Amino acid sequence: MLECARGGILREGLAFDACDVGAVLNVHGDHLGLRGIDTIEDLAEVKSVVVESVRRGGWSILNADDVHTSAMSRDAGGRICYFSLASRSEWPGFLRSHLAEGGRAVTREPSSDGWDIFIHEDGESMFLMSVDEIPATFEGSAEFNVANSLAAVAMAHCHDVPAATIRAALAEFGTSFEQSPGRLNVFDGHGFRTIVDYAHNPEGLRALGKLVSHMRRGYQRTIGLVAIPGDRRDCDIREMGAIASRIFDVIVFKEDEQELRGRAPGAIAGLLREGALNAGCAPGRIHAVCPEKEAVDVCLRLARENDLVVLTVDDVEAVWRQVTGFGGATPSRGGPDQTHIRHLRAG
Repeated sequence: MLECARGGILREGLAFDACDVGAVLNVHGDHLGLRGIDTIEDLAEVKSVVVESVRRGGWSILNADDVHTSAMSRDAGGRICYFSLASRSEWPGFLRSHLAEGGRAVTREPSSDGWDIFIHEDGESMFLMSVDEIPATFEGSAEFNVANSLAAVAMAHCHDVPAATIRAALAEFGTSFEQSPGRLNVFDGHGFRTIVDYAHNPEGLRALGKLVSHMRRGYQRTIGLVAIPGDRRDCDIREMGAIASRIFDVIVFKEDEQELRGRAPGAIAGLLREGALNAGCAPGRIHAVCPEKEAVDVCLRLARENDLVVLTVDDVEAVWRQVTGFGGATPSRGGPDQTHIRHLRAG
């Protein structure tokens, strides 16, 4: 299985001439303004190359909930298998028609105690498993991983993997650092919970925020470390700051001098802060702007007992070592010394 990144496709095309199964999970506005890709429609055209390369007897897996992805069915190769998070009453007309004609799809549907996954084909529906049996979904709260699971089911089923094998694989796959570094890695220690994730664009942070909103009832405060690459548009950087202000009680914006991507020092942080303030964030909630290692340390030291700390980072391995080996102030002390805090708040 190969992941075909937007940048790689634009630079060098695909690494293959044809494939048996191709999938496009979604099209969001990340990377716009780069390499001549200025609109969502442009980006969709780039991503559609993957399913256009599916051989005649193969399968194209498409997200029925994403208008730009589902539209790729017009040019996709092979047969179409959709996946959808929508309940039956909310299925779009094309999905209803597709299934009525015997087409294939994988869906999430409500049950008496949660959500179930079904495979539909040839006019029949087969129960596969409950969503809460998949550790990576956090009992369904991590909706983006539910969608990822549906796509994985569709790809595996269309590649003739037995249902029992699919169930077993999903039931064993979680979000531990060992299994999936940088993807919802959770560490419960030091008196508070820490999540390490690679969310680095508005859509990723928004999706992560939905999970945080589900989890926050069990915690006192949420502390978030947030950043975005400097080659993103000004509006995207501001949006990242605005989203952070709606998710976290305490925000730490980081800016690493080695990862400015053409920006002047302080420019990224300034736009993030501007976005947060424009969204109504009180200035006192923004505690730091600094390189990643220092920013992580600030978050961990700010945390008190029963807080939830969310770190969106670049150097996942280094940060994970830092989190698991944290030996700073005890949680009850509530953070770094005031001299350090004043320095980080400057500007």
